[in-house]
Amino acid sequence: MKSTKIVSFLAVFFLFAATACDDDNDDNDIPDPDVSGYSFTVEGDVEFDAEGEAVFAAYYDPEFDEDLFVLSMIPENNEEISMNLMFIKSGDRPGTGTYPIEYHDETEAGSFLEDAFVSRLNINIEGDEMPVIYFFEAEEGTITFDQSSSNRVSGSFSYHATGYNVMEDHEELHVNVSGSFDAIGGDPG
Repeated sequence: MKSTKIVSFLAVFFLFAATACDDDNDDNDIPDPDVSGYSFTVEGDVEFDAEGEAVFAAYYDPEFDEDLFVLSMIPENNEEISMNLMFIKSGDRPGTGTYPIEYHDETEAGSFLEDAFVSRLNINIEGDEMPVIYFFEAEEGTITFDQSSSNRVSGSFSYHATGYNVMEDHEELHVNVSGSFDAIGGDPG
């Protein structure tokens, strides 16, 4: 069941990331993607730091038959390590303020939460013979939006997550994830 959710979210993420940035940089009120970004740290059973570009979108998702807000951290160009970090909630773009991050199985519930975010982190480290793939789901924490407009959101987040190495026997791993973001608006396609 978790592997189905992983594939579903990775498909949404890569579709979103591939179409979210403004390639022509013309004067159409979309901020320059070069000034967007994120930085975060993972501490605990897995240690990891990442930085790169961040994008968000508010759109209708036909799979869940609801409006969704998605904030994504676009993977860096690195041949040995790739990752993605997503925050998702039901409804429109949130206003400024602090929101809870909670564990929620939207596949079983049939929808996402309206007043809290879910967050998923996937880290893929290429190995000599087989990659190491970590998948984490947030258990509890907060995300704060210091700025929230139709073309930019910025703020910070901190949460505790549990997960596992997908390629092993699913021993539960615990991490703390914290960082900041300055994301541009995009179109998930």
